[in-house]
Amino acid sequence: MPSYLVTGGSGQLGQCFYAVAKESPAINLFFTSRNEVDITRSETLSNFYSKNPFDGIINCAAYTNVDHAEKEGESAIKINTEGLQNLIDLAENKTLSIIHFSTDYVFEGQSEEPYTEEAVTNPIGIYGNSKLQGEVRLSKCSCKNVTIRTSWLFSPFEKNFVKTIARIAKEKSAIKVVDDQWGRPTYGIDLARTVLKLISKDTVYTLPVLHYANKGMCSWKKFAEAIVNELEYKTTIQGIPTSAYPTLAKRPKYSILDTELIEKELQIKIPTWQEGLKKCIQILKIDGNL
Repeated sequence: MPSYLVTGGSGQLGQCFYAVAKESPAINLFFTSRNEVDITRSETLSNFYSKNPFDGIINCAAYTNVDHAEKEGESAIKINTEGLQNLIDLAENKTLSIIHFSTDYVFEGQSEEPYTEEAVTNPIGIYGNSKLQGEVRLSKCSCKNVTIRTSWLFSPFEKNFVKTIARIAKEKSAIKVVDDQWGRPTYGIDLARTVLKLISKDTVYTLPVLHYANKGMCSWKKFAEAIVNELEYKTTIQGIPTSAYPTLAKRPKYSILDTELIEKELQIKIPTWQEGLKKCIQILKIDGNL
């Protein structure tokens, strides 16, 4: 039975893996929070490995605050680039494999067609740059590895767009949301389930880079409208241009990830983001988090 260390186990994606772990009993997962394993401190990795040997790493640890990264560039690089290097060093030393997650923010967002895995990268912010630097380092390492890029991640866990809109819509009759940025929302539980399925089939390392996002594309406004409709709230969503909502970090205008490779080469069926949203809100209702 293969064993994997899940770094960032208490974060959004880490909790998604925890939620579906029982569906893959043939894989042993060690979930660790930053208090237990901090990827920026290599000794915490080696200490954990010495007590709980594992075969691979599912790296869910990341610095993901896009705006704060513009002010805290060193922190973003320390986690997203140098932290990943610590995982690489351990993996090369112990002959381990690495499954790493990256982002649509490695692209500049000026394309008019979906970005394939081979598309030219050109991040427009520090967050995207820190993730790209990590990708490059992983691509040069000798251990078995794969980088999975995803976009617009949402789930019943931690802070994300779905939970934020749900909270605000409960309090306000109208919300202004950007309507000129386009992407593919990704339900974290679908992503985690897919990765565990690929591990079980031993096909996850077939290709060096993969894109995974739920089927369908939308603007943030369309996404917000779908959330409000699913909740059956009467809140009006007003579309505004990016220029009317200034942020510290620039956002890609168009960051649609092309997922044809993972679908065709690895025979993965991807649900629509609307299906994922429905499931997500059902869980939030059941857990009383709405």
